[in-house]
Amino acid sequence: MKPTTVAVLGGYGTFGARVSRDLAGRGHRVIVAGRDPRRAEALARALGPEHTGIGADVRELAACRRAIRGTAVAVVCAGPFSALGGAPARAALEEGTHYVDIADDRAYIRGLRDLDAEFRRAGLCAAYGCSSLPAVSSALALSAVGAGDRPQRARVTLYIGSANPKGEASVRAMVERLGRDVRTAGGAQPGFGDPRTIPLPPPFGPRTAYTFDGPEHDLFPLLLGVSAVDVRVGFELPLANAGFALLARTGAHWGRRTAALLARLAALAPAIGTSGGVVLVELAWSDGRQASRALVADEGGQRMAALPCALIAHALAAGPPPVVGVHPPTDVVAPSALLSALEAEGLRIVEAS
Repeated sequence: MKPTTVAVLGGYGTFGARVSRDLAGRGHRVIVAGRDPRRAEALARALGPEHTGIGADVRELAACRRAIRGTAVAVVCAGPFSALGGAPARAALEEGTHYVDIADDRAYIRGLRDLDAEFRRAGLCAAYGCSSLPAVSSALALSAVGAGDRPQRARVTLYIGSANPKGEASVRAMVERLGRDVRTAGGAQPGFGDPRTIPLPPPFGPRTAYTFDGPEHDLFPLLLGVSAVDVRVGFELPLANAGFALLARTGAHWGRRTAALLARLAALAPAIGTSGGVVLVELAWSDGRQASRALVADEGGQRMAALPCALIAHALAAGPPPVVGVHPPTDVVAPSALLSALEAEGLRIVEAS
C-alpha cells in the first residue's frame, strides 16, 4: 500500500494516542493534532521521524483546515463531542478529505448527518461513531440478526473495567449525561438511572448497568428495524456506579468542572480491578426468540474504543471509499470484517447466554 497521510485531531489523548499509534503501525504518516503542540510533537516523535505533531484547536475551522490539509482522512478523537461543534466536518468538506470520528453524542451525530448531501456531492465519506458505541454494538447486532427477520427489541450494554485510563473528555461526556432525560421510542428515561443486573459473559459475570443516552437509540431502528432500544453502561468499581447514580439523582446539570475534578481523582486513585471491558448486545423477537453476542476484552478494554476508528480510517485511506456521504461504521467496513479484525487483535466474540 502506498503510504498516505492521516490527521488525528485530539491525537494525543486517551483514545487519540491509541488511534495514532495504530495508524502509524499500519504504514500511514500521521499528523498528531491537538491544543497542546508540545504533547502533539512528543507523540509524533515517539511514532517516528516521518510523523508530525502540530497545535490545533479542533473547535476552530481554520485550525482544523490547516491540520488536515493534504491528508487522505481526518480522524476526530477530540471531545467531548457535545462541545466540539461542526468545525472538523466542515474542514473535511472544504479540504476534500474523508472524515472519521468516535462520536457517541446523539446531537453531534445528527448534525453530521445533516451534511450527508454535501459529502455525497464532494465524493467523500464521513463515518461516525467508530468506537465501542455504536461501531462494535452495531456490528454485533447485525451479525446476530443475519438475513433473518428483524427483532422487536434490543439492549446494548457497555461495561468498563476500573483500571482503564480515564481522560477528562470521556469523563465529561459521561458527567454531562447524568440525570438528563434519554429520549427513546417509549418516552423519556433518566440518564444513569434504572439500575439493572446484566448477564455479562465470563470472566465478568452479572453486573449492574444504568440507562445511557447512546447513539443506538437513533441508529438501531434504522439498521435493525427494532421498535425498542435500551442502552446501558456500567463500571466495574461499585463506588463509581454509586457516585454517578447519586449525581444523576440530584437533577443538577453537571459539566466541565465536575468532570475535571473526577478525572483528577481517577488519575490519583490506584489501579483497582481490571482493564477489561465488554460490549454486549441482546436481541428479542416477538415470537420469544432471543440472541446475544458480546465482544470481550479480558484486558485492555479501551482497544474496543480505538481499534474500530483506526480500522475504518485505514480502509478509507487505502483506496476508493465503498460509500460516499455520511454513514454508520458498518456501511464502510462490513460487520463480519470488522469483527474479524477485532478478533485478530486479541478480542473475543462470545455467544452470551
